[in-house]
Amino acid sequence: MAKPDSTQATETLHEIESVFDRAAHWAAHNPVLVLAGVAAILVSSAAFGGYRTWRTHQEANASAEVAAIAADFLGAMGAKPGQLDIPEPANAEAAAATRREYATRLSEAADRLSGTRAAVTARLQAGQLHADLGDQDAALAAWRSAAEAAPRGSALEALARVRLGTGLEAAGDAAAAAEAYLAAGRVADFPGRILALGDAARSFADAGQNERALEVFGALSEEEVDKLPVYVSARLTELRIRSAATSAAAAPATP
Repeated sequence: MAKPDSTQATETLHEIESVFDRAAHWAAHNPVLVLAGVAAILVSSAAFGGYRTWRTHQEANASAEVAAIAADFLGAMGAKPGQLDIPEPANAEAAAATRREYATRLSEAADRLSGTRAAVTARLQAGQLHADLGDQDAALAAWRSAAEAAPRGSALEALARVRLGTGLEAAGDAAAAAEAYLAAGRVADFPGRILALGDAARSFADAGQNERALEVFGALSEEEVDKLPVYVSARLTELRIRSAATSAAAAPATP
């Protein structure tokens, strides 16, 4: 017959008390080991706190350095203080030389600040300058490096993937662009996640991979589809209808 619950609870309590008694007895006879353990915990906590402080300081300095380069570029292009859009100097050769100079400076800063978010930002900006110069290969290389260097699963990585996707799409590689957009769309906290998934589906369709396009598009809810640009949702909806009609026509007739 099973013991009453009160008896089992009492025995369990005695067992717990026995464990604590043995632990207290061991600690009383091994004070040096106890103090060493406590000290190790305190040192580890202090080291972790010190690392976080150092890391925050490193990120802040890196961001300030990249921001300073970006500000210098705007000034070199003739922007007035506080102006964010880039003016185009009348001398095209001078403008191109300035873009090349600052693309190099940003790339060098990214190498120097490797491991920081600011380094990723620097590579994104350098890629844009290369794109403005018409150097598509250099732009794609910079954006690809930014995507690979960004923290995995972060919104910053997603942003870099989207930028890489637009570059690949402009280069005519729709399939690779679709994969880049799809990777961005899989980052849950990326604000542009739905748009990235829409672009992924559209690019798969552009690449002739209709099944992949419909797979990505079909995973979106009606509410999410409503957030897509009309030209994207309309095209994918039409593709879905045509695919369904084709499947129906190919199905064997029932007797």
